[in-house]
Amino acid sequence: MVSPLKDQFPDTTEYATIGAAEVATTFGDLEAEYAAIRENVAKFDLSGAGLLEITGADAYDLLQMALARDLEFVTPEQSLSSLLLDADGKAIDVVVAYYAEEGFRLETSTGTGPATAAHLTALKDEQGLDAEVSVINDRLTIILVEGPQGAATLEETIEPDLGALPLSGLMEVEFAGADLLVSRSGFTGEYGYKIFVSVDDVAAVWNGLEIQAAGQTALEAAMFEIRQPVIHIEDTSASALANGYAWLIDITKEEFFGRDAVLEAFEAGGRADVVGYATSAPQEVGTPVSIGGTEVGTVVNSLYSPGRKDYVGLVRLREDLVAPHLNLTAAGGAQLTTLAAPYVLPVSWNRR
Repeated sequence: MVSPLKDQFPDTTEYATIGAAEVATTFGDLEAEYAAIRENVAKFDLSGAGLLEITGADAYDLLQMALARDLEFVTPEQSLSSLLLDADGKAIDVVVAYYAEEGFRLETSTGTGPATAAHLTALKDEQGLDAEVSVINDRLTIILVEGPQGAATLEETIEPDLGALPLSGLMEVEFAGADLLVSRSGFTGEYGYKIFVSVDDVAAVWNGLEIQAAGQTALEAAMFEIRQPVIHIEDTSASALANGYAWLIDITKEEFFGRDAVLEAFEAGGRADVVGYATSAPQEVGTPVSIGGTEVGTVVNSLYSPGRKDYVGLVRLREDLVAPHLNLTAAGGAQLTTLAAPYVLPVSWNRR
């Protein structure tokens, strides 16, 4: 899946493939892109996120069965973030659900659209539901705007009322000759707005937003700094509870796919066995870590944090050791210090 904005990007743009999507990782200056997220405002091409349309008489029942959080009390003016789980209670995807004119729209993680569509299709067939799951990235896409100045920028540029939009709220507006649906949501802890726009109009809207463009690398760093799941670098072979995703699951919901496994783990006292860490150099996935010469866990992932000027990631430890301020030694001698989330405090958290 190639971005409909690719011909708008500068020659300095670097690309990578994540799942089914080709994404712009940086437009040439990672530090400036990250600084825009945390200090000012940035725009992102989210065309790599899958957009699915779920229609049919049983569209609601399909999503209610698939989502680990409850869709029942979500209104057409709101969105809902949730996990999709497999039968063993392991994360398949982190998604956002929206009402649409004839059913529902589902936003997937970057690169997971086709796989998530296949999962939902298999689930509706298994349950005998009258629903249709379609990938609609050929006609609709997303521009994300995030940063402490996000609200003020969109108030001035697009619509004065956008600054008053509540978290998870939706508003229809017009800009650059295009009809837009704006969702007050994001990923980095800063003021975030997702702009749903037709593929035909996306270039005009992108160019009309005269703000710093930022790529996937800066976005994922800012996401990870507040422990927002970056699904393609997570260890999804572990259970959702072990990975610390409990906030994306409603254990009181009476029925959802994977609930039996989650409930069994929950009642057995299962909890997260991962914790963040910081260190001075990148770490290989699977690297053993030890305390006083005794191996106590392994590295799950590693990425550069422009906000900290060091490398951060997750380690999976014995449950009795999951805590901040521990000093770990990785095989090879690197020193890791465990962290409490957030690893970087978003500027917007201190603003009203």
